Amino acid sequence: MRVNALSIVSPSVQRIVAGKKVVEIRRWLPPDIPFLDLVLVENEIYLTEERQEDPNGMARAIVDITGVHEWTPEEAESQGIDWSPNYVCWELSNVRSIVPSVPCAARRKIYQIDIDARLPIGY
Repeated sequence: MRVNALSIVSPSVQRIVAGKKVVEIRRWLPPDIPFLDLVLVENEIYLTEERQEDPNGMARAIVDITGVHEWTPEEAESQGIDWSPNYVCWELSNVRSIVPSVPCAARRKIYQIDIDARLPIGY
């Protein structure tokens, strides 16, 4: 099955699954709002160049992006991280764990992966 995926550096997907992280901070907007059933792939390296890839990613969760808003200095402070201008927060909801996690490559932006039937019930 082909699905949309987004790579996020570890341990952020685990924090999303645990409910400790409810937004993903990016410089760019998702293609649609809402953007449903996005697979989150956790990887260990920051992907900064076009076509860069981490072959050791793990699909760990599926989320819906239900809104976006400008990232504020106050929000950064509440998250315990430094603020930078020109970022947006992707509002995440309907978080579903993928157990066991599925190995797959991590890539930049939103990309497509083939994933087998180990998705959460009701996907």
